[in-house]
Amino acid sequence: MLKRPAGSGLRWIAGGWILLKTRPGLVIGGVTLMYLLLIVSSLMPMVGLLLPALLGPFLSGGLVVVFARIAEILERSEAEPLAKEQPIGFDLLFSQFSGNAPWQSLLGVATVSIVFNLLLLLIISAVIGAGADAKAMEIAGGDQMDQAEMAAMLLSSMSPGLMLTAALVVVVVWGLYLAMTLYAVPLIVLRGFALKAAFAASFFATFRNWLPLLILGALWLLMAMTIPLTLFISAFLVVPLGWAAFYASFVSIFPEQPPEQSEDLIADKSTGAAALENK
Repeated sequence: MLKRPAGSGLRWIAGGWILLKTRPGLVIGGVTLMYLLLIVSSLMPMVGLLLPALLGPFLSGGLVVVFARIAEILERSEAEPLAKEQPIGFDLLFSQFSGNAPWQSLLGVATVSIVFNLLLLLIISAVIGAGADAKAMEIAGGDQMDQAEMAAMLLSSMSPGLMLTAALVVVVVWGLYLAMTLYAVPLIVLRGFALKAAFAASFFATFRNWLPLLILGALWLLMAMTIPLTLFISAFLVVPLGWAAFYASFVSIFPEQPPEQSEDLIADKSTGAAALENK
């Protein structure tokens, strides 16, 4: 695990772009297929609330395998130009459903995600219930109000101080959860980490590299602002680029080589996505 400078956030975007433009059909198609499967699974009766959370780690694990395969071929193409022509199939997206995959650890990630979100929902409900006045609670309990109207009335009855405190608590708790899970799946799939070790490594790596990750997130959000302006057409480019940049950040923070020989992923037209800058 390495600590990267602030400028790495921009380099991760550049490295992600190289991965994307190398196999645009595979990357865009893979990301689109993953989200389509998650959306369809969420529409299934009875299991629609849980199934996307269960499938998410397995599909995202397959997606990072796709990126790893693209990066491997690009690196090999420096010595073997024909390596760029090697096919990569969409079947890699489903590679984590095989018997040889670390499915138990991925299932553990899914379970933690489900439990956390349920607990967070309970905490929010408890705070709203404790902070809302009795009259608002009585009105909200009527049959004539839908859930959105009920939530709006309960929130409006809370004091500003309590609302701010509750919002800060939710942000802090969710931030800790995000740090713990951000790199858990690629660490399990690509580096062979056990579940607890993956959570711990992801947590410390996220806080050690908070500045380049913040810059990466800010740059991606700027690009994401184009999505509504283009009637969501640019989402087919911006979202896959975000995933590719995420993979670039992962291999930069968790390189396979020893730290003393660590290298950073950058955009270099002569060597592609596997272009490396010695630190």
